[in-house]
Amino acid sequence: MYEKPSIAIVSNIILEPYYSPLMIQYFGLNSELLFVPYGEQNRSEYKEQLYHYEMIVLWLNFEGLFPDVYNKIDSEEIAGQDVVREAVNLCESLIADMVPYRNARILLLSFEDLYRKTNVVIGHRYNSLIDKINIMLADLSETKAAFIDLKSLIAEIGISNAYNSKGKYRWNAPYSKILIENVAQEIHKQYLIEEGHTKKCLVLDCDNVLWGGILSEDGIENIKLGSSGLGRMYQDFQRLAVFMWNHGIILTVCSKNNLSDVIVMFREHNEMLLKEEHIACFQVNWEDKTGNIRKIAQKLNISLDSMVFVDDSLYEIEAVKAMLPSVVGILFSRDLEYRNFNCFHLKKDVDITAVKQRNATYRTNEFREELRVQYVDDADYIKNLDIKIDIHKMTSIEYSRVSELTQRTNKCTNGKRYTVAEIKMHVALEAVKFYSVFVSDRFADLGLVGAIEIEGDILTLFSLSCRALGRGVEEEMLHYIKERHLIKSVEYHFTGKNDALKKSFRETFPNAVLTNDRDN
Repeated sequence: MYEKPSIAIVSNIILEPYYSPLMIQYFGLNSELLFVPYGEQNRSEYKEQLYHYEMIVLWLNFEGLFPDVYNKIDSEEIAGQDVVREAVNLCESLIADMVPYRNARILLLSFEDLYRKTNVVIGHRYNSLIDKINIMLADLSETKAAFIDLKSLIAEIGISNAYNSKGKYRWNAPYSKILIENVAQEIHKQYLIEEGHTKKCLVLDCDNVLWGGILSEDGIENIKLGSSGLGRMYQDFQRLAVFMWNHGIILTVCSKNNLSDVIVMFREHNEMLLKEEHIACFQVNWEDKTGNIRKIAQKLNISLDSMVFVDDSLYEIEAVKAMLPSVVGILFSRDLEYRNFNCFHLKKDVDITAVKQRNATYRTNEFREELRVQYVDDADYIKNLDIKIDIHKMTSIEYSRVSELTQRTNKCTNGKRYTVAEIKMHVALEAVKFYSVFVSDRFADLGLVGAIEIEGDILTLFSLSCRALGRGVEEEMLHYIKERHLIKSVEYHFTGKNDALKKSFRETFPNAVLTNDRDN
């Protein structure tokens, strides 16, 4: 999955004995791992190494920094607000030390004080000190670092399983192997999120998945769905589905049912959290589900390996697994293990306008299909689509969407992926020209669906969303580049699905060299 991922960890505790094998387990044998003792991150040998790392994790142990702070607060030697200020300033300074490493994504782990034993004598009375610090750090890191909730990771395994007293007193290694593995998994998760490695589409069965009961047999009035009782589990699952939609996942329905009944359920049942507008494609009929999933992929122009299928029938799950092995299947049950959805790696901040535009494109595709059959010639079809293409210099507000586009696109792309931080760095270069591509047609506004980067005489980025294909947009983008730039080289990375674009590059820029091309 990765060429050579590199992770550096700056910490005031010892992590090496457990972390090295865990990082190899998650990132592979080619991964590089660097441990930097806190306080020495500005030494020349570490600064030189850190410059080449993709991700830098900042993990400071509160007890190690402030070993007797609570007794000092209780004895009024220091004020709690002063501790809060000192801890936040310390982290702010550490993050500032990372500024030179513009290519690196920064992860900051929250503080925790669950190591304390005072609850034995005073009970579990709430102390807000750590939470005050973490709230301020969350605000501080909003644009500078991803902020990871260490207390939540400890809660998953339990306090008694999170610490290692022998390691603490012998080697300054206070945390257990179990907790360190949880943190390693989280670092891996954040790496995947930044790299854009995620499934794109959730395919949902209806009966006993989105609601309890068989719609065609029980009728809408007897369906179990609501905020309490037996219907609560289905509404909870819908709540997750809506959350995923808000964060860019395509939702589709694949159900053996009557389409009219399902549409009525979506439109009229007042306990439905999922609405008709959330669903990009309804494939509801009495045909086999493997064939219907193939049709969904074809209609949305996405690959099967980007899809996850949820059904309450083990037979259907196994049938899809046998016929469509690249589709991930999840069996829905009363005791659904939500951890199975960890194949999705979603960004926290997503442009909801882009999400709505994407869904509108998918939902209006049937109108485009109806229009297409009216014309024998593709040129006539495209002309009657009334396509409008706007290509302009990329603005800062578009960085996040362009980053998402480069990471999600596998077909009409030169294979270049960018994080927001990398885009900011490239835009600052004088030789770089970055363009955004907006498209609309007579049925919907597709929004920002393409991006181009030219560095000198090199085409370094070409990316167009699959939902904009078949409209002549890619040809217009190539023409735009050819008219304005003398291209001598095209950077090309094979994705497994972008061979057709390579042919277009060669036809448009016949004298240009395709770098990184396997056929050269």
